[in-house]
Amino acid sequence: MTGSHPADPAPRSTPAASGAERSPEELRDELDTLRAELGETVEELAHRVDVPARVRAKREETTARVQEQVTQAREVIAEKAPTVEAALRDRPGLVAGIALVLSYLLVSRLRRRKARRRLKAAGIAATLADVGKDGNGTR
Repeated sequence: MTGSHPADPAPRSTPAASGAERSPEELRDELDTLRAELGETVEELAHRVDVPARVRAKREETTARVQEQVTQAREVIAEKAPTVEAALRDRPGLVAGIALVLSYLLVSRLRRRKARRRLKAAGIAATLADVGKDGNGTR
């Protein structure tokens, strides 16, 4: 079956279709335009196919962005370090309390995560056991 596909480009006018002869200059211009379009299409396709180059470019972009963020973080730390150091010297009890609270929060989060994993594993094991009872997954 040969039919017109909706995504097919519209047919180009030809001298026979337009009913008039075109000059050689018009034909050269159209040919130059077609060559330029084809060149752009080939470049785009080559870019899409060259996955390793795209990965390298993305890696370089990400590395540059992370390095910039690290530089900014170092500047902020250098700027705030004297203030933090003074707070550590002036209020050691406060700093110890904050460290204790943060430690508690971290440990409790890790315990919850471990408990969720155990429950999930137990649920999967129970499901597998149920499937194995009669071989077809029904009870």
